[in-house]
Amino acid sequence: MRTTSILFSLAALAFAVAAAAQEPGPQPAPAPAPPTDAEVKAMFESACSSCHDTGFVGEHRKTHADWEWTVSQMISRGAELNPDEAAVLVDYLAKTYPAPETPPADKPPPT
Repeated sequence: MRTTSILFSLAALAFAVAAAAQEPGPQPAPAPAPPTDAEVKAMFESACSSCHDTGFVGEHRKTHADWEWTVSQMISRGAELNPDEAAVLVDYLAKTYPAPETPPADKPPPT
């Protein structure tokens, strides 16, 4: 009888350990959704239009790296953007106002 009791206890313990191992632990918080185009446009207008007309910005076509430099210069001059907002804004500007494509060096531009 004592052996049966010990075996039953061991089986119950093994079952409890197995069940505990399968329970999910705390899940990390989901990453925030990326801002919508409308939210980024509003950020652009808020951060840039205090000094520039939005048409002025649209006249400038730049590469992603050039927009990074420009935004960093504007931040150093007082544009109120945190690093995450600046990165989102640079992506928006590079997508919305990209540098014009240049023809390959071995092909002259169209006339």
